[in-house]
Amino acid sequence: MRNRVALFLLWVFAVSLTTPLLTYAQDHQTLWQAWEMKDITTLGDDNTGSTFALNMDFKTQSGQAALQVSPGGGSDETKLAFPITGAVLQDWAQFDHLALDVYLPEANGRNPNRFFVGMADVSGGFSWVAGVFSDSDPASIRAGWNTITYPIDPAMQQTKPDAKYNLFLSFFNEDGKRNKVALTEPFYLGSIALTGMAATVGVGEGNGNAGSADRFATEAELLLGFDDDALLDAVARETFDFFWYEVNPANGLIKDRSTADSPSSIAAVGFGLTAIPIAVDRGWISRERGYERALLTLKTFATGGVQGKHGFFYHFIDMQTGERVWNNEVSSIDTALFIAGALTAGEYFKGTEVETLSAQLYAQVDWSTFAAGGKLVSMGWKPEIGFFGNTWDHFDESLILYILAIGSPSHPVPAEAWAAIDRPVDAVGEYIFLPGEPLFVYQYPLAWLDLRDKEDSFANYFNNTIRACLRNQKFSADYAKRYKTYEDGVWGLSASDGPDGYRAYGASPANQDGTVAPYASISCLPFTPEAAVSSMRAMLTRFGSKVWGEYGFVSAINADQNWYSKEYIGIDQGDVLLMIANYQDGFVWKLFMQNEHVKKAVAAVGFTDKASDYAVVPAFLEKSR
Repeated sequence: MRNRVALFLLWVFAVSLTTPLLTYAQDHQTLWQAWEMKDITTLGDDNTGSTFALNMDFKTQSGQAALQVSPGGGSDETKLAFPITGAVLQDWAQFDHLALDVYLPEANGRNPNRFFVGMADVSGGFSWVAGVFSDSDPASIRAGWNTITYPIDPAMQQTKPDAKYNLFLSFFNEDGKRNKVALTEPFYLGSIALTGMAATVGVGEGNGNAGSADRFATEAELLLGFDDDALLDAVARETFDFFWYEVNPANGLIKDRSTADSPSSIAAVGFGLTAIPIAVDRGWISRERGYERALLTLKTFATGGVQGKHGFFYHFIDMQTGERVWNNEVSSIDTALFIAGALTAGEYFKGTEVETLSAQLYAQVDWSTFAAGGKLVSMGWKPEIGFFGNTWDHFDESLILYILAIGSPSHPVPAEAWAAIDRPVDAVGEYIFLPGEPLFVYQYPLAWLDLRDKEDSFANYFNNTIRACLRNQKFSADYAKRYKTYEDGVWGLSASDGPDGYRAYGASPANQDGTVAPYASISCLPFTPEAAVSSMRAMLTRFGSKVWGEYGFVSAINADQNWYSKEYIGIDQGDVLLMIANYQDGFVWKLFMQNEHVKKAVAAVGFTDKASDYAVVPAFLEKSR
């Protein structure tokens, strides 16, 4: 069971609706977030002497006052009891866990390490219903905010809607001999939520859980009623949750994908580090929690908690140990994406340890060694074979890598590396392209690099991406009679999951099978906004809960083979989130482009103000014909 904390009520659901605010959310439903909105005089101590008060020094995830719990000191357990109606408890049948945010002060001499929740029917007296201990991993509990999860006992799911109940939360410290030790110092409670209503989408099935399918279908229908701004806000908010919850809270490592046994992807961590400033700025999490998560993550990398070589890191690593998995490579491009995220977080939390560690990690990357003293950077290194013979020598997502490598404060490659990249030109479309045409290669660099009004000796890369997005859309429309997935304006061909596994799909006749990756069209938002939003609406209209679920849009769909992914991939989620933020207000672009080393590299490779709206610079286009 993944630890989950309470999700903000999807406030955007109220933007264009006159009906009451709904609390639909992926696999969790908020019971409440703000203790200040509850009558805390109704809280009881169950004869343990504990007292309760609001405290603004320890704010909840939503920036509101936490509930201070002060133990009485005379009881082995510190308890909190509060009334809840049977009508509210009816929703418990749809979930399998309760999640509670708990803040444990580092200065405390002793904090709770055991957590219990119980329920009693108090309609006409007192009748015990059930109680359970938390199933949160004790090793993951630490000073600061924690998410404590409790499995919901079946008896708690069989309540009477017209009855009255009390919930009892018990906290205590257990020593090495399993003796209870009385607590004496305050700790703090945040949001409470129901969690664990997973969407199980499989081959030929759609969502296997009828309840979750209905929930997500309703969400999809509601989203279609939003105006475009509210729709983007909602999609971004849900997409962010992947990075906040699919994480090891002890080290900040983020999963590659939303499966239980997924390793961490360092590229996903890079996108996640960029996601944190977005979430703080949008009010989804507090600045304190965002800073804490970013600092924890960077410390893991900076203190040797992740294996690597010459300042680069393995592409996939164990979520617990940070060690290499799957015999995979030390990856230069994935390290670049991680560093891009680290620098973005550093710029947002400027003047803090986050900025210091991001700069340290950037300086440790030995780009020149990975270029073997030359210009072009090797794709990777393995202890079994050494450096890969293949280098990043042609146009693709490596544009971000070369900006970082050329701008390095310690181990740069020469600026001439930029011109050494091969840039094939599609003479018909007049844009620089990658054979196979997966969209992500155009999008990833520009998730951080703001090249809207710039060109070098070869191209205006922003306009170049516009051409690629439009071509992808047209290609899908042209093949809609062959593949029904592409009907009604659905498009987006790029590297993604598919019926036969992961594949670098693209807008090429031999590189498709009817699979659409929602992130691909959505992430064209800054470049072709109308086409991107149109595709989002078309997917929600046609596929509903088959394309919309726990963290927003799923990784891929294929209507021709009746296949719908049940998973979410970190780098896809990142592409969506960053591009929505950039479209809305240039948020990531502003942060990343203010870094002094990035500015130096952009100048060094010859970027100037754009002369016109072409994609390929005329002189280079003529030379390429």
